[in-house]
Amino acid sequence: MEKREIFVDFNNPSNLGHALNLYYGGWEVCCAGHKFGPAVRQHYLLHYVTAGKGRLWINNKCYEINQNTIFLIVPGVVATYQADRESPWEYCWICIDGYEVETILNNCGFSKENILFYDKSGVVQEVLLKFIFSFEKNKHNEYKLLSQLYDFFAQMKKLWKKDNIKSIYVEKAIDFIYKNFGDGISVNDIAAYLKIDRTYLYRLFKKECGISPQKYLLDFRLKTAVNKLESSDKSIAEIAEYCGFSDISAFCHQFKKVYNDTPLNYRRYPQRVAIEKNKPDR
Repeated sequence: MEKREIFVDFNNPSNLGHALNLYYGGWEVCCAGHKFGPAVRQHYLLHYVTAGKGRLWINNKCYEINQNTIFLIVPGVVATYQADRESPWEYCWICIDGYEVETILNNCGFSKENILFYDKSGVVQEVLLKFIFSFEKNKHNEYKLLSQLYDFFAQMKKLWKKDNIKSIYVEKAIDFIYKNFGDGISVNDIAAYLKIDRTYLYRLFKKECGISPQKYLLDFRLKTAVNKLESSDKSIAEIAEYCGFSDISAFCHQFKKVYNDTPLNYRRYPQRVAIEKNKPDR
């Protein structure tokens, strides 16, 4: 495939404000196996893969990049990227910087650990391409350019929040469990705290954690109980109460179901159930 490229130089970035500066951008249809790098960037560089696929190498880690994916390269990091030989990618890109950029990117879901963004709807692509291909017409109106660029980030933030609202609910539920597990809380209490239906909470936990919220709460209480059995002189009844069990018999029943022994025997012979204790959540 013949390489086709549109390159846009944003000339003097200071004209667009210090909070968000534009340096250059463009769109390219890459040849099979086309490679760039290793190289270090001075500014933030965002690539949006509009078609095809390729690979990105950063910090000895390889990322497989497919269509409708944005990948971020941050300043000072050695990066290499290469188009696939069978289905080479097409991408558009923008190079930006400014004192607001790190905050903007974080608000769109980017971080040191997460440098990819997935645009399943294609809305973000539409906004970015409109910005790049209309630059020539609007290059003398910095406010128009900034409004389009902020719209690009606004669409990213909107999609990221929508995709992560489920994770936010689960995170809040787990935090609630950590802080209140000893107070005899139930799944109904967790759902009421989050102001969502108990059935919806169940679906979120099954998807995100692989277990129900009831199982997560019980496992957390039992793991806390194991820790107390190993590290404290509290009685079995005191540990049961501390971990939020209604009574000692309920505690012993649940403990034996998971660890195949009683709490008292576990305290006496912890090595007998060490294998059971270290099994993953069921």
